[in-house]
Amino acid sequence: MNSSFSIAACTVAIADRLHMFIGDAVPGARVTTLNPGSEALRTGDPFVNLYLFRTTRNGFVSNNDLPTRGPLGGAKNSPVLKLDLDYMITFFGDDARLDPQRLLGLVAGGLNAEPYIPRDMLRAAVASTPWLGGGAGSQELPRDEIVVTPLNMAPDAMARLWSEFVNVPYQLTQLYTAMPIAIEYRLPVEPVLPVRRIGLRALPSRSIVIVDIVDADDPDLPISGGCTLAVRTPNPAQPGLSVLLNGVAAKDVTSGFDAQGHAALLLPLTSAQPAPLASGSLTVKLVKHGPDGEGIEAESPAFATSIVPGFAGAPSIGTDGRQLDFAMALPVPAQASATALLFARGAKSTSYKIPCLPRTAAATALAAPLAGVSPGEYLVSIEVDGIASLLDWKDGAYTGPRVTVPGS
Repeated sequence: MNSSFSIAACTVAIADRLHMFIGDAVPGARVTTLNPGSEALRTGDPFVNLYLFRTTRNGFVSNNDLPTRGPLGGAKNSPVLKLDLDYMITFFGDDARLDPQRLLGLVAGGLNAEPYIPRDMLRAAVASTPWLGGGAGSQELPRDEIVVTPLNMAPDAMARLWSEFVNVPYQLTQLYTAMPIAIEYRLPVEPVLPVRRIGLRALPSRSIVIVDIVDADDPDLPISGGCTLAVRTPNPAQPGLSVLLNGVAAKDVTSGFDAQGHAALLLPLTSAQPAPLASGSLTVKLVKHGPDGEGIEAESPAFATSIVPGFAGAPSIGTDGRQLDFAMALPVPAQASATALLFARGAKSTSYKIPCLPRTAAATALAAPLAGVSPGEYLVSIEVDGIASLLDWKDGAYTGPRVTVPGS
């Protein structure tokens, strides 16, 4: 059921159900929803008291409504909270006539035979109770059946539960759980465009396989911005084959071989690509088009990999000697954290980690101030969102990129 009054409506509906079970079997018996410590229950008259003492999140169906928000945080659906309601059903009456035990038998037998609250009874509870909205239609009618199951509790736990009611003697009690109760908080959601056309697309059983994705010049290194990407696949020269980078068709794609001799589709991983590429995750997919270039004959599963930052040119010291300039192969988003890493060479042991100057938009040009950096020669790397660019390696030592910071 869905509304802000779901919990109260469920309690009223269960109380109506209990009243049906006891009927006229115990003369004068009534169903109440009072606190078990209420003096109104201790008049000696027969009562069945329904009391909600605990709510818990239903772990089985709580995530059925996900996702509720889009990538930018806008609401797509109203979030729904699914709860289990734990009730104490306490029986009062003349102990000499065993009224509590007679009432317990009627209730336990009835809930065992019919352990649910039908939708019609839930609707009737809302319609017949003024403080639940009555029949005005302002409250959304229930959508789900409520299942009521016994809740077992150890004697010591039951004793602790009753101890919460100060100076209240124990009464014959049975515990039950009602589930699931849905509470929906209405949010202004983004409008969804209507479906204009429904179509089916059949693909032949033959598929295209991406064997691996590597740096074409050095397959043993991570893929970095500015490198030539090699998409290893059987028969890359077949007609109609295209590469999708993050869902966008790539350009300047050729067939050939990588440095290890594997047949592959080769393409430059630069800012000239139509896809919005940046350091981080990259999804690659192959699509084979028909002879007309329109229909799709086959497509590969998506292949996930990642890109480390790369330079379009060697880092350099600005003309005034006060900042370190970087030309990146791929744009760095304005919200990304970019940090210059300077590793001292030679006898110097001091290294530096310098935040780059802030940006108002994605940019390939970065700058890091050199204030406080000692003069000397440094190996240079740049770190974008925790991912550092590669240093050059030759003959067992790092050789670049290098810059020389001048003296003041």
